[in-house]
Amino acid sequence: MNEKVRELGLKDTYFKNSHGLDEENHYSSAHDMAMIAKELVKHEKILEYSSIYETYLRKGTDKQTWLVNTNKLVRFKKGVDGLKTGYTVDSGYCLTATMKKDGMRVIAVVMGEPSSTTRNDEVSSMLDYAFANYRLDKILSKDRVIDTINLDKSTKNQVDIVPVEDINLINKKMSPNITPTFEIKYGKISSAIKKGDVIGTVSIMNGNKKIGEVNLTVKEDVAKANIIELLGKYLKRVLTGEISI
Repeated sequence: MNEKVRELGLKDTYFKNSHGLDEENHYSSAHDMAMIAKELVKHEKILEYSSIYETYLRKGTDKQTWLVNTNKLVRFKKGVDGLKTGYTVDSGYCLTATMKKDGMRVIAVVMGEPSSTTRNDEVSSMLDYAFANYRLDKILSKDRVIDTINLDKSTKNQVDIVPVEDINLINKKMSPNITPTFEIKYGKISSAIKKGDVIGTVSIMNGNKKIGEVNLTVKEDVAKANIIELLGKYLKRVLTGEISI
């Protein structure tokens, strides 16, 4: 857990246990909880469970147990589908909630609240404020082909360059001048390259100010061709007239 925290670049979280109960030097912050939640919701399967308000374990048996979600917003606020509640003496009532509406997902966090009612009311107000004042703009899809390059010494003739993830921006409901600019490091593209390898960046510009950056990669793995495969590619190019002997 602490390795993942460091990987995410979070400065205000340290785990001493996995259950979350109070312990010396076990701490986090609202910001870090939001960043952890942002990473978690990339795995959408979790939302199938965190959005359930009530269910049963061992239903239909003599050991049936009724489970009720402590996140009441899942039931009473449309669009809320997670994510976690918490309470200890030191931390008070805490809630990290997420809501999706009109294609935009928002995460809200409160800590140290005096009651579960207060935490629910404050998070609900934060979510309402977000959707009333902001919108989601899709800048680039992860399926958008930025460039296609030829490969002479690989098993494939060509490979597409794409963003590693969708590039979305949450903006106030007044349109800024948002444009993407691309920097592809062609020198890093070799005869063998894997999907996920960083070969460039997309910079998101608001006028002359850079407000974000996302890596570029190749759309699929490319293996280095052996001598037989290289000869076959060469002969094919001769036969098609692409090159002459």
